[in-house]
Amino acid sequence: MTKCKEYITNERGSGMLVLIIGMLIAAIFIAFIFFDFSNVFINKRVTQTGADAAALAAVKESGKTLKEDLRDETQDKLDDLKEAFEDFLEQAEDEGSEDEEEPKDLPSPDELLDDFISQVEAELGRPMPNDIKEWLKNSSVEVDANSALKFFFEEDEVSEIACKSVRDNISGAREAAERYAKENQNDRLVDIRFIPEDFRIYVETDRKGQYVTVSDDMLSPVKSESSARIGSPKGFTVSCD
Repeated sequence: MTKCKEYITNERGSGMLVLIIGMLIAAIFIAFIFFDFSNVFINKRVTQTGADAAALAAVKESGKTLKEDLRDETQDKLDDLKEAFEDFLEQAEDEGSEDEEEPKDLPSPDELLDDFISQVEAELGRPMPNDIKEWLKNSSVEVDANSALKFFFEEDEVSEIACKSVRDNISGAREAAERYAKENQNDRLVDIRFIPEDFRIYVETDRKGQYVTVSDDMLSPVKSESSARIGSPKGFTVSCD
């Protein structure tokens, strides 16, 4: 009888030990589950940060090339204006020397400049900025890029140049987005698109998670999306078709 009681006591102790071990294993498993859940949220936050950085990098690169393209287009217009002014002066000189019997007094350089400016303003329908007037007399004068842009181009013309610039240089925006996505611990740039109606660039990135309770390959990478608007030139609202 005594041996039976000892056996029952031992069995109770063993059962309690099994219960404690089972609870410990369950607690560890639950801890792993919470760890994996927290990993999901951490990965989501990391991918979102990477997507935001990639979008901003793409927009910055697009804005840089856009600024260069607008500057080149404006410089071409200035060069054409200078050439037209030189032709105007040459024509005025030729007209003054045509009549050898009654030579005419040529207008002063300032008068000729005023006449030319009046013609250009009438053609474009807006006043010429003072810095461009001074530049016609002296090419070393610095011309404000924004005032020249407003003088030479209508808003729809600026939009056309801007939209073409972004579309033509999307590969440069992609490279910048990929670089910043990886620098911010994202695995890859999944997609990048120019959204013309909003003058905006959209990106999507992903990052493969690391888990304890399941194999990493069993779950899809965590993805995040972001977009940013490309800045329009001052005084213009770019609109693309």
